Amino acid sequence: MAQKAKSFGASVVAVTIAPESTIGSLADAVVRLPGSPKDQASGSYSTIQPMASLFEQTLLIFYDAVILRMMEKQGQDSGRMYGRHANLE
Repeated sequence: MAQKAKSFGASVVAVTIAPESTIGSLADAVVRLPGSPKDQASGSYSTIQPMASLFEQTLLIFYDAVILRMMEKQGQDSGRMYGRHANLE
């Protein structure tokens, strides 16, 4: 999907544990969030949480903050946004 988006001129931002991943390499911008990669030995973060829980929780908070800020800057509310909601699949 990232390659297809780029072929149409879109910018791609990857939010990831691993900026060196395939999608990280394709992205125009990368946001690295803390998490525990599958290979614990190579990770710089340690957590007692199972598998990807730390990343998933951080991701949820990160995206909520980004969306709230965008809503504020554009004068949007949930009702107006819901009317334009689309599934890209």
